[in-house]
Amino acid sequence: MSRKTLLLIIFLLIFNTAYSQIGINTAIPQSTLDINAKNPTGTATNADGILIPRVDRQRAQNMNTVEISTIIYINDYTTGSQTGKAQNIDTNGFYYYNGSVWEKINKTLLSYPIGSITQSFKSADYSGWYLLNGRAISTLPTAAQVAAASLGLTTNLFDATDRTLKTKNTTETIGDTGGSNSFSILQSNLPNINLTTSVSGTALSAGAHTHASDTGGAFLYGGTTAGNNGTGHGSNVSPTLFGGVGIGNTNASANHTHTLTGTATTALGSGQSINNQSAYIVVNSFIYLGQ
Repeated sequence: MSRKTLLLIIFLLIFNTAYSQIGINTAIPQSTLDINAKNPTGTATNADGILIPRVDRQRAQNMNTVEISTIIYINDYTTGSQTGKAQNIDTNGFYYYNGSVWEKINKTLLSYPIGSITQSFKSADYSGWYLLNGRAISTLPTAAQVAAASLGLTTNLFDATDRTLKTKNTTETIGDTGGSNSFSILQSNLPNINLTTSVSGTALSAGAHTHASDTGGAFLYGGTTAGNNGTGHGSNVSPTLFGGVGIGNTNASANHTHTLTGTATTALGSGQSINNQSAYIVVNSFIYLGQ
C-alpha cells in the first residue's frame, strides 16, 4: 500500500469519526449513512441497492433483544406461528421492529390479526379479507386455509348473510347463531291479567205477545179443590180434561221489554308476525385470513 493511499484512508477515517457520517460511492455523505448507486443512470446491468437481511417467520419470532427500527425481509411466512413478535407476519415482505412486534413497512399491506372481522361495501374477497358467506374452507387459497384452521375453521366459513354480529356470552361458542328477523306474539307472551267487560241493557220492545211451552204449543197446568171439576181454576181450553187439569197459553201481555246482563268475549288480531329488524343499511361482513 502506498503512503498516499494510506494517508487517504486515515483521512477518511478521521473525517467520518468527526462527523459520524459514512458515504458509500460518495466522498461527501449527506447523512449518517449515504449510499450512492454505483451506476445511477445508463444501461449498466450490474445490480445496485441495499440487500436487507432475509429470514423466515420462525427466525424473526425467535430473535432476542431486537432493537427498535430493525428491518428484515420475511421470505417465508409459513414457518413458525403467528404469535408473539410474529403476530403480524402473515405474508412475505419487509418488516420493521416497533419495540414489541414486527410491523409491515408496506402501507398497502397493513397488518391485522388473523380472525379480525370488518364490514365493507365490497362484494368480494380483497387484500386478505374473505367474505363470510358460509363457503367451504377447501375453496380458499392454501395460506388462507391454514389461517382458518388456526381459528378452528376446518369445514366452512361462518355465514353472516342477513345477520348482525354480537359479542359472545359465557355459555356461547364463537360462530353460534340465534335470533330471528321476525317473531309472533303468543298468548303466553301477554301480561298475566284478565280482560273482561260487563254488559247490561234493555232489549227492544217486541209489542204485545204471549209465551208458549216448548212442547205441543201449550203447557200443562192444574190446581183444583177437592171435588172440583176445574171450574174457576182452569182455562176455557178443555176445563175438564185430565179431571180438571187444563192446557193453555199465557195471557197476552202489554207492550214490554226485557233486560239482560252478562259478559262479552271479543276475538282480536290475526296472528301476523312482527318485523324484528331496526332501520339498516346493507353491507358485507369479512374475516381476515392473511394475504
